[in-house]
Amino acid sequence: MELWETPCDGAYVAAGIGIACGRHAAAPPAPMGMSMVERTVARRGQRGGRPSRGNAQEPVERILDTATRLFASRGFAGTSIDQVAALCGAGKDTIYRRFPSKVALFEGVVEQARSRALARLQQLAPVDGGAMERVKRLLRTFLSINMEPELIALKRITFSEAVVFEKSGPVPSQPDPFMARLVETVAAAQAEGRLRAGDPAAIAAHLIHSLVSIPTADAMLGGTVYHEPEALDRHFEAVWEWLMKGVAAPE
Repeated sequence: MELWETPCDGAYVAAGIGIACGRHAAAPPAPMGMSMVERTVARRGQRGGRPSRGNAQEPVERILDTATRLFASRGFAGTSIDQVAALCGAGKDTIYRRFPSKVALFEGVVEQARSRALARLQQLAPVDGGAMERVKRLLRTFLSINMEPELIALKRITFSEAVVFEKSGPVPSQPDPFMARLVETVAAAQAEGRLRAGDPAAIAAHLIHSLVSIPTADAMLGGTVYHEPEALDRHFEAVWEWLMKGVAAPE
C-alpha cells in the first residue's frame, strides 16, 4: 500500500517512508532479519574476498550515516561523494565499490532508514489489552518515525529534487511491511468486534492518512505546527477520538 508514490523509479512510501529512489532497479525489500547493510556486504562477498561480517559492515554503516547527515542538511544536489568520503574517513574507491553512483548512495541511505524503522517496530514491547490497543500503538509509532527530522529531510529530497532521479516509467508496487503489519492488526481488531466490518487494508489506509499525513506534510513544507512532542500528542489523540467516535454532533 502506497501512502503516496515518490517520483523515483522503484520507489514507494512505506508508512510514509520513501524507499529506493533512482533510475537503477531497486533491490527487493530485505527480509525482516536482514538489513540493507548485510545485503550490500553479501553481494560484495559473492564477488570474492568477503571480509568478516563485523569488519565489512562497519565502514558501510559509517558511510551511510555520514551520507544521511549530509543529504539531510544539504539536499541531494548539495551533497557529493567527495564530501561523504572526507567526513566519514573512507576513500572514494571504497564508497564507489559499494555504491556506484550518488543515486545508489541515496538509495542505500533511505533503505537504511527503512530497515532501522522496521527494527523499531520489531522491538515494540507487548501492549496490555486487545488488538485495538495494538492498532493505536502502531499508528502512534508510525507517526513518531515519520516525524524524525532526518527522515523528513530524506522524503523532502525524493519529492523536491525528483528531476535528479530521472524517472522513466510508472512506479512499481512493492511489498510494504509497515502496512502489512497494520492491516493484520486491524483485521484482528475486527475479529474482536472492536472495529466495524470492511476491507482491513482500506481501513488501515484511512487511519494512516488521517493520523500521519497532515503532520508529515506540514514538516516537509518547513512548518513547525507539530514540532513539539506535546503538539504531536494533541493531534494524535484528537484525530484518534474523531475516528473512533465520529465528528457528527449527537442528535
